[in-house]
Amino acid sequence: MSSALYTASATIDNAHADDIWHTCWVPGKHQLASAGADEVVKLWNAQSGECTNTLKDGDFAITSLDINAQGTQLLTSSMDHKLRIWDLTSSGDQSSPALTIDAQPINAWKARFVPQRGDGDPLLASTTDRGTVKLWSAKRGKEVRELNTSRPKFLYTLAVSPDGTKIACAGVDSHVYVFDVESGALSCTFAGHSDVVRSVSFSADSALLVSASDDKQVQVHDARFGNPAATLMGHFGWVVSADMHANGTYIASASFDAKVKIWDVAQRACVETHNQHTQAVWSVAWQRSSEEVDVPRPMLASAGEDRSLSLYDPLLA
Repeated sequence: MSSALYTASATIDNAHADDIWHTCWVPGKHQLASAGADEVVKLWNAQSGECTNTLKDGDFAITSLDINAQGTQLLTSSMDHKLRIWDLTSSGDQSSPALTIDAQPINAWKARFVPQRGDGDPLLASTTDRGTVKLWSAKRGKEVRELNTSRPKFLYTLAVSPDGTKIACAGVDSHVYVFDVESGALSCTFAGHSDVVRSVSFSADSALLVSASDDKQVQVHDARFGNPAATLMGHFGWVVSADMHANGTYIASASFDAKVKIWDVAQRACVETHNQHTQAVWSVAWQRSSEEVDVPRPMLASAGEDRSLSLYDPLLA
């Protein structure tokens, strides 16, 4: 369909040698990271489509990808149960990460940076197959504490609020859990989905939480007060990734139906569908602002089973 908000500006075919499971933007830059089943992280110039760096350490698929708010470090988790922090300030291909944490099976399926608040140690969070989230020191590589959902189920997905106060996780039991980082207490649970939850992400102001599920729904939750806010339906396959636009107006979603959809949050409606991919779309991500650089009209990226990386330019959004 003809796009009113975004237009597909470029598709990088065969961007990886296997499925691309993750995309993540370097805050404040036209730079994008991607990773997945082929065991490598690639960094891309989103304007030229050029691969500018490749990171590899080990022969295991990469199960999650994150970049810190400063854009200086990149975090991966892999099927070898290891967390790796890479230094993005170094130029050229890197042969080894700056820090490796052996989390042991299965304590590191998804991993995220926890924005530092105050003078404490910077933290990492990772999910387990036992319904818990482990917090690690990003300096010492040691486990600090554990957050427990009280349901010993595999947690597929994890998100940390941009203000560093909340951690959300979800998985096979279809529930979404939100923890207070400072106290470690479970602050709210959302039970609106009826199948595996594959993705959770916070809004830029940390107020809303978006979840995507095998029940083909995208749901929006008020993370401040624990209330459901909206249910978005329109995909014909599992919805495996969803991300909210920086201004909170739109949500992008990716599905096994090979579609990328853009939803208007206020209208509770899909306003745009993109068909750049030929197979399941594993990831969508909006370009991110940094403390120094505001990105009011962010680009959008998607990636999937067809090994391609698609980029979308804003027209009206």
